[in-house]
Amino acid sequence: MNKIFVLGAGQMQVPIIKKVKERGDYCIVADFDKYAPGMKYADVALSVSTNDRDAVLVAAREYAVNGILTTSDYPVNVVAFVARKLSLPAMSVEVAKICTDKYLQRQLFSENRINCPFYKLIAGGEDLVALDDFPYIIKPIDSSASRGVKKVNNRDELMDYFPVACSFSKSGKVIVEKFVEGREFSVETLSQDGRTFIIAITEKITKGEEQGFFVEDAHLIPANLSVAEKCLIETEVLKAISVIGVNNCPTHTEVKLNADGAWIIEIACRLGGDNITSDLVPLATGVDMLENLIRLSIGEPVDIHQTIHHYAAIQFFNQENYDRCVDFLGHEDKRIVRKEIGAKHNRVIASSMDRMGYCIMQARTREEIYDILSELN
Repeated sequence: MNKIFVLGAGQMQVPIIKKVKERGDYCIVADFDKYAPGMKYADVALSVSTNDRDAVLVAAREYAVNGILTTSDYPVNVVAFVARKLSLPAMSVEVAKICTDKYLQRQLFSENRINCPFYKLIAGGEDLVALDDFPYIIKPIDSSASRGVKKVNNRDELMDYFPVACSFSKSGKVIVEKFVEGREFSVETLSQDGRTFIIAITEKITKGEEQGFFVEDAHLIPANLSVAEKCLIETEVLKAISVIGVNNCPTHTEVKLNADGAWIIEIACRLGGDNITSDLVPLATGVDMLENLIRLSIGEPVDIHQTIHHYAAIQFFNQENYDRCVDFLGHEDKRIVRKEIGAKHNRVIASSMDRMGYCIMQARTREEIYDILSELN
């Protein structure tokens, strides 16, 4: 029996905790919130901050863990630190640092001729005044879930949103980058022993551009791409992963595609969220990404063999589609795999935390998936 240390017990971490238990492994979980929903599934539940690397290291030694992992952004730094101290498989400390700092990523990509937009680290008002090639995206260098990210179309909007973006940054640092037009995708990979495997490319639909926000409204696997477009994305993503030096971990890469090529928006050294890797990838391909994350953490070979060729999607609920979605889900449809209906509200969908629920679907053809999404929207 392996002893697996999972950092984080929030709702998004529940699937990986359950997967550890399904395997018959011993599961130690750490979360600052002792009432976090994943705590009840653990063999050992520790009220420890996932960002307290020294406390996590003490616990990892105490329980003699065989692997340590997370599905969250910032705790990958602690995973890397503890893994290095205990000689466990994981991303390096440097890789974790780069993958949780958007400014460091931009520097690295720019130096190595990876397609990425113009960027500037903002220290204060003087830096903002110097910017005049609108529109820009302003974002904290170290946040997630689209928190603190906004498109700004003029200097007044930029000046107004700067303190908001700063408030979402752990370091207080903000980056401004040129807005890139184009279709949006994410790429899910697994890297092990110096090799990287592209498992899936997800087509992304966002919501809120009119207000300057870009929150994921739907995801679809496999993405609707020509052979040439797929090659462009894969080539640029593999180049970026190689430049960072990613190994023994998953990555989730956000990409924009336009007539000038594939542009890397950012790379995280974790599994994709929004139920992409927990649900959509296995429903579309048969590849179990949660199982593979555990395998990576204990040094077992990953299983990337695609056993099915289906289509899968997730639709999130917003003010416009909420009533239609709830009505549709009131009728039994075998194509709907899972659903979660939250309370309706009238707040602007400014981050993924503002969404009101979702439903996950699987079909044998792209047309079927489009038909369901059409009914929901």
